[in-house]
Amino acid sequence: MTVPEGAQLSEDGRYWWDGADWQPVPDGETQQAEVGALSDDGKWKWDGSQWQPVDDGAGADALVGALAGAGIDIAPEVADAGYIQQVAAHVNSWYEGLDETSRAIVDALSRQGADTLLGDPEVGVVSEGDPLITAFAGNGMSLGESLQATNQALEQTA
Repeated sequence: MTVPEGAQLSEDGRYWWDGADWQPVPDGETQQAEVGALSDDGKWKWDGSQWQPVDDGAGADALVGALAGAGIDIAPEVADAGYIQQVAAHVNSWYEGLDETSRAIVDALSRQGADTLLGDPEVGVVSEGDPLITAFAGNGMSLGESLQATNQALEQTA
C-alpha cells in the first residue's frame, strides 16, 4: 500500500496513520515530515523529532509578541509553546554542557548569526532549519542571551 500524500508519519518515518491504525511504510518509501508540517486533521505539528499538539492560536499570538519584545522574531505558525520550550531546553542543556571557552566561542559566533550551525547535520544539536534557531540567527544576540530571552517569554505567557 502506498503512503497517501500528506499522511501523518511516526517519529521514525516507518509508519503512517490511516485514521484508525498505524500502517507500515513500504520499503523504500520511509520519509520524515518537514519541521512545522501539520497532520491531516490539523491537530498535530511535526517538530523534527515528534508530533506536538497544535496551539489554539491565542497562546501562539501571545508567545510571538513576548518573543518579539525580547528581540526574537518567529513566525506565528511555529510559535507553539510546547515545541519552543522543548527546543530551548534541549539547546540550553547542550550549551550548559560546554566548557567556558567553548561557550564563549559559540556566543561570539551566534552574535554574528551563526546559530544555524546548530542545525548542521555534522553538529546535530537541532534539526536542520529549526525555526527557533533560525530566529536566534537573526537577532544579533549570543546563544546564551537568546535562550534566556526565550525562557523569559515562555514564563511571561505561561
